[in-house]
Amino acid sequence: MRTIAWPAGKKFAFTIVDDTDFSTVSNTAPVYEFLRDCGIQPTKTVWPLRPADGCVTGGATLEDANYRAWIEGLQLSGVEIALHGVADGTSERGRVLRGLEHFRSVLGQEPTIHTNHVGQGEAIYWGPARLDGPLKSFYQSYRRLRVTREYDGASVASPRFWGDLCRARIRYVRNFVFNDINTLRADPLMPYHDSHRPYVQWWFSASNGATPADFCSLISEANQERLIEEGGACIVYTHFGHGFHPLPVDFCRLMRRLSRTQGWFVPATQLLDYLGDRKGRHTVDEERAVLNRMQWRWAFERCGHNLRKVLGQPRNGTPGNIAGLPPAAIPQVRER
Repeated sequence: MRTIAWPAGKKFAFTIVDDTDFSTVSNTAPVYEFLRDCGIQPTKTVWPLRPADGCVTGGATLEDANYRAWIEGLQLSGVEIALHGVADGTSERGRVLRGLEHFRSVLGQEPTIHTNHVGQGEAIYWGPARLDGPLKSFYQSYRRLRVTREYDGASVASPRFWGDLCRARIRYVRNFVFNDINTLRADPLMPYHDSHRPYVQWWFSASNGATPADFCSLISEANQERLIEEGGACIVYTHFGHGFHPLPVDFCRLMRRLSRTQGWFVPATQLLDYLGDRKGRHTVDEERAVLNRMQWRWAFERCGHNLRKVLGQPRNGTPGNIAGLPPAAIPQVRER
């Protein structure tokens, strides 16, 4: 991994991308007040529209006046506002376009970052479409045990196609999430373009902070020291609307510790733009072997995560043998 010289003599880079699942003003605003006091500038995703046919996870949208006012205030304070698709549920092309226009009318600009949502049939290059070769076939078979949802936002024949809109309006799309605090170590390519998935300008990866326990494990004292030593970059992917209120004690302690280090704490787009400028922007065609290794690493980490859930083991436990378990006992694949 090539060492990056960070601005102003900083030793490493750190940012957070907050998935808007479950998010409301009451359960999420205290987290942002705490991060502001720590000098951390995260990126928060939003849904512009209410779901057309019922919620998948639930959470407020830019059509909710109180939430919209809070989001506008966050933007003014330096928080980056990004897109988590246009609604908590599936939308066809016309509704996607309406959601993008509503985002722009509220926030005064296009979203720079998009992250797919598990409940959106129009998710772009999601599910098995994220993968190549034998791993793609294996993953398709694995998902069929419990998951039948299809994602076709990149299929021109689908009424949910919006790939051209994504390519024209959005700069970065999140792909894999790894357990490594140094996201740049897990994904040395980012930001990268993949000619096999042409409707995304640039892909990036993230590090797993999905739950408070995951987040605290990721930013443990030892991991913070390693991130500093490696001079790396961490993009945490989390859900501040789910389990972070009231604020967990360990989360506050570890974030305060991190904020006192020589980190470059900026929103995700600023970090990704800087990486692209320093490393050069490129297509992965000549480095596809690196991308394939990333895909396999992601798959093994997801399998380990799901096995531990089935067996009730702690995060750092050793998975056991699930031979003989009925299909209903095998955990549902949750895209991450």
